[in-house]
Amino acid sequence: MLAAYAAGLGTCWIGLARDWLATPAGEAMLKLRTECIPVAPIILGHPKSAAAPVPRKVPDVSWIG
Repeated sequence: MLAAYAAGLGTCWIGLARDWLATPAGEAMLKLRTECIPVAPIILGHPKSAAAPVPRKVPDVSWIG
């Protein structure tokens, strides 16, 4: 996903698709071999605009020693 971002692409991990991909219908649609187990379905594309920055809290760091 980081490599896609560096190339100007957008990605999104689709967690709900994982269960469906493990069904016979999902395996057949993607033509997966029986030994292949999908673990992280990710969509990839060109974003319409840049994502807004996520607000972050300043970490509270306590040094010991």
